[in-house]
Amino acid sequence: MSSSSTVFGKARTAAVITGGASDSAAGKAVSGGAGLIEARVDTFRSLDPQAVSYFLKKLKKTAGLPIILTIRSRAEGGAASMTEKERLALFTALIPYADYVDIEISSSGIFKDVVKSAKGKRKKVIASYHNFRSTPGHVKLNNIIDSGRSAGADIIKLATHVGSPGDLRRLARLLFEHEDMIVIGMGALGAASRVFFPMIGSLVTYGSVSGTTAPGQPTLGAIKKEFARYGF
Repeated sequence: MSSSSTVFGKARTAAVITGGASDSAAGKAVSGGAGLIEARVDTFRSLDPQAVSYFLKKLKKTAGLPIILTIRSRAEGGAASMTEKERLALFTALIPYADYVDIEISSSGIFKDVVKSAKGKRKKVIASYHNFRSTPGHVKLNNIIDSGRSAGADIIKLATHVGSPGDLRRLARLLFEHEDMIVIGMGALGAASRVFFPMIGSLVTYGSVSGTTAPGQPTLGAIKKEFARYGF
């Protein structure tokens, strides 16, 4: 099993911190039993690199958990209005303070540069794809996975809107065909994926501690409660 699978296999849950440098959110992540923290920097009130880097260093020291750095693009649900050049500069400044770096496969203008910067700092790369409208067909999903792998990603994350049981089955199938995957179904019909997909191979599931960032995203506490219900 790869090193990324080992880390995420133990962690299982990532607490999503939104809004800014919040000590209370970090405390909730730790007390709630998170194994990772995703810093959704695009939602932060201040995008000053010095201020955010200070927060990430403090977070790492106090929480003692691996950090996923995410500066989500507007095209895939990000909150901040910034050019790709500005986003790349922010990634470059903050990568040293994270353990994992999440960059969208669709961010073709900066994807290679972010991957190069992350690899240069010995960070793991999560290549992500988000579709808030539908779940693509099996062939397209596999093409997305192949694209991310060929670009140097260590982990592929797919999050798509589930409109039918068939969509959910199609997403679940990926976990039996590929390793080092994070697969999430969004929306009401996809909610179960956030609890059960980790049981069949999805490396991590995301729970909010300060604000939701995707349709159907539960709180960290709700996820941990459901895991306990099923002995996971």
